[in-house]
Amino acid sequence: MQSLINCHAIYFSMERAKISDKLYVLGRREKKGEGILNIGRYYALDGSLGSHVYVDALKPHVILICGKRGYGKSYTMGTFIEEFALLEEEARENIGIVIIDTLGIFWTLSHPNYKQEEELKKWEREARAFDIKIFSSPENVEEYRKKGIDAQNLLIKTSELNSYYWAQLFNISPTDYISAAIGRAINRAAEKVKDYDIDDIIDFLQKDEKIREEAKIIAENLLYTAKGWKIFDKNGIPINEIAKGGRISVLDISPYPEELKIVIVAIIARKIFEGRIRERKKYEEMLINGKKERMEEIPITWFAIDEAHVFLPHEECIAKDVLIKQWMRQGRQPGVALILATQRPSSLDSEVMSHSDIIICHRLTAQED
Repeated sequence: MQSLINCHAIYFSMERAKISDKLYVLGRREKKGEGILNIGRYYALDGSLGSHVYVDALKPHVILICGKRGYGKSYTMGTFIEEFALLEEEARENIGIVIIDTLGIFWTLSHPNYKQEEELKKWEREARAFDIKIFSSPENVEEYRKKGIDAQNLLIKTSELNSYYWAQLFNISPTDYISAAIGRAINRAAEKVKDYDIDDIIDFLQKDEKIREEAKIIAENLLYTAKGWKIFDKNGIPINEIAKGGRISVLDISPYPEELKIVIVAIIARKIFEGRIRERKKYEEMLINGKKERMEEIPITWFAIDEAHVFLPHEECIAKDVLIKQWMRQGRQPGVALILATQRPSSLDSEVMSHSDIIICHRLTAQED
């Protein structure tokens, strides 16, 4: 956890305890008690528990959670998510939470944690379920609905993928002949069809007389593989259905291969960022024209990413391009924030550590970490 240089002690009346307590809020300078997340208490060397520690939830931050497998990274991220759900209604309704779930574990937020009920009581908490919506593959959605969880097919608009994204998806070079063949078909589809799908791309590929037959066969096989993932669609899900005020959206991408996970994160992150840029401009116009407050289509968004080293590696990666160049370098003004969890901090791009204003470190044993 980062040092207390950026933490400020504040006082306010704790509703549960009915006493005045001294609190530390990470990432906040103002002495206000609203919009804060309780992430635990200071642990003294003698084993006693000290003051509560809080994190500011109203301003954009980059929070890095790291530690070895099995030492509580995902649990800590879950604590953040639950605290968002417990915020005051006014704050909660203006914040959207989007979780990138690479392992299919965050569906448990929808069920009370009776297993640790006694431990929760020690922290003045009770086992409870939280309202979430899951987006995943058709097979997973069917299973989630059987559990009584609100779930919907995760669909990406096919036209959101340019030729560079298709190259990443199929793990081929953007300058490869197969990549060029797919790129030509995409360009033709974009010219002729307003909203196209993979079948349209294949159709234009087959009609292209300048592409060698053997290249067509390889490209078609790759495109049919992508079609089999059942995630690409003519329309896709509107981004304001995923990033929605007062909602915890879980994108369970565990069924998909790593290349597809990277593409999904890149597209979702880019669309949220672009949406927040538009919202920021509308807000500035509202202030200039003296208009009253309005409901935002895309709220301030916290993007929680498990296994962050997959999407933010040292190597070239389209997800990294969006998350670092847009979210980390420019995200403060439009209002986008990140919670990143990884067991391999040394595998992260060096800029991640530089931009992280709050670091929570569980046990690490490798020297490079």
